[in-house]
Amino acid sequence: MSLEKQTIVNRFCVSDQTIRYYTKFPSQEVFQVFWESICPSASNLVYWTKAQRMGHEAFPSPSPAQKIQLIKKLFIYCCRVAAGLREQVISDIFGVSVAAVSRTIITWANYLFFVLGSVPIWMSRQQIGFSMPENYRLFSPNLRVILDCTEIRCESPTSLTLHSEIFSSYKSTTTFKGLVGVAPCGAVTFISQLYTGSISDKEITKKSGILDLLEPGDVVMADKGFTIEDMLCSVGARLIIPPFKFAKQFSKQDCEKTQAIARLRILVERVIRRVKENHIWDSVVPLTLSGSINQIWHNCCFMVNYQGPMFLEQ
Repeated sequence: MSLEKQTIVNRFCVSDQTIRYYTKFPSQEVFQVFWESICPSASNLVYWTKAQRMGHEAFPSPSPAQKIQLIKKLFIYCCRVAAGLREQVISDIFGVSVAAVSRTIITWANYLFFVLGSVPIWMSRQQIGFSMPENYRLFSPNLRVILDCTEIRCESPTSLTLHSEIFSSYKSTTTFKGLVGVAPCGAVTFISQLYTGSISDKEITKKSGILDLLEPGDVVMADKGFTIEDMLCSVGARLIIPPFKFAKQFSKQDCEKTQAIARLRILVERVIRRVKENHIWDSVVPLTLSGSINQIWHNCCFMVNYQGPMFLEQ
């Protein structure tokens, strides 16, 4: 079904600019492509409250026909996550109950995670080499992934034990922490689950599973906070750290190489910035979303790949 026939999109997404605001997709065309890719199985959704009631049913049936169109439910999810609209505001806009909005957000967070999580995003060496900009291939041909972590603020739990586990000394707030991997072409190729904010960069690298994806000879880029040389060495990979200062004695070629490496580091920073531009992260995430926070985090990271290329000077 085309977007023109969807009254909800006609009402709120009259231009690419407005669709970017509400969904973070760069255009109506991209939103349409995404919708068509997930639509075939969306009609089989079992909604969150029904899933709770079913308990141990062996063969759950799909939820009955809903009053809200499926594409409208995807849009409601985007309004909460991408645009950061509160559930009460969404309820008022769409004329449905706050409870229905909450169910929709949780259901679609899990559904998108299920669908998108089955899509392989880790790139082979051949894919990396084919997509790597020529200038970077010259100076770092074996670079497989660029790593960085980010933190997400969350509501303080009432349990003091849980609070101490989630507490992050870096931002002095209650947080979850996630690891993102980006290819030299700017595509997101690795998304970890969220961990408690007190975890170190080294420990999250170890627990995330990315070491299992690396091959002997691979090069990994990360900043100086990632003391992971020993772990990379154990799988035959090595670490490079972007320089923070340029030595005066560098040759012209060394300077070009150093600058190219430093520019590549910017890629992962821009990816994380795009993730954080989902306005759900602007404020403290409520504990009511704690059961879906991993899914929302993963979906936001994955959808960066739908938002257009990252451009760097070569």
